Amino acid sequence: MLVQHYPNNALEKIEEVSYLLKSGDQHHIDEFLKIEDKRNYDAVAKSLSEHVSTVEALFAGPKAPEDDPDNVPEVGPVGMVQNLLADSKVFQWAGVGFGEQEAYLLQKSLKKLSGEQNLTTARLFGKILGTESDYYIVETDNNADEEAAAAEEEGFDVDQEAKGVGANMYAYFVASTAYSAWTRLPDVSPKDIEASRLIKVLLTGDLDRDIITNPFFFGKERNYLRAQIARISHGTTLLARPMWKLDPDNERLMVAEEGPEDGGELPLPSTT
Repeated sequence: MLVQHYPNNALEKIEEVSYLLKSGDQHHIDEFLKIEDKRNYDAVAKSLSEHVSTVEALFAGPKAPEDDPDNVPEVGPVGMVQNLLADSKVFQWAGVGFGEQEAYLLQKSLKKLSGEQNLTTARLFGKILGTESDYYIVETDNNADEEAAAAEEEGFDVDQEAKGVGANMYAYFVASTAYSAWTRLPDVSPKDIEASRLIKVLLTGDLDRDIITNPFFFGKERNYLRAQIARISHGTTLLARPMWKLDPDNERLMVAEEGPEDGGELPLPSTT
């Protein structure tokens, strides 16, 4: 009842009721629980209507242009999209999750993103909190189209790894909400990773914000965020030593160990 009638300060009201119960003042409790419904149902209905119209875009199919109603665009193929609804149940066992409704919207948003960008894989990397808005992060295969590659060519670092290699093995898209448009982050360069290790900056949710700090960071918040994602990904990736080895031709790459000559299975990782 308190949550329904006091959605913005229900916790404070619960503390007040708890205090009155402990003090044994039944008269004040009876007066306190006489709740008057002061909600503006017109405003509530308008807010729900706006929310439905926003979320509706995740479920809508391609629409034909008004001047040519018979020319319906073809739906792009959907690649391997993470089953977030099933994985979210596992996350909840560890006390981590976004709730069933948010997970469902994220699942629909991942499928929409995969079809629009012609992705072969897409999975939710995680969520990073910001001071003004948050970042949902999706990890995908790094197969950007030629236009996106040409747009990044101007600021390309000669020491930067190519797409699909090393720190740029995957591409990352971010959005502030489950139904917001996804924005692709630029590939990361070595200088951005090195600079990100020397500073601590709170993210704001504005990808175009300048990073003003000492030592100076030569880039926007989108570059700083991408560098931190690379550090998180590198620091949380495990490779079994008997199963993988460094590529003799490129020490930045890991390749699978060849199996025994008799065709048997690869040995299990050592527990020592």
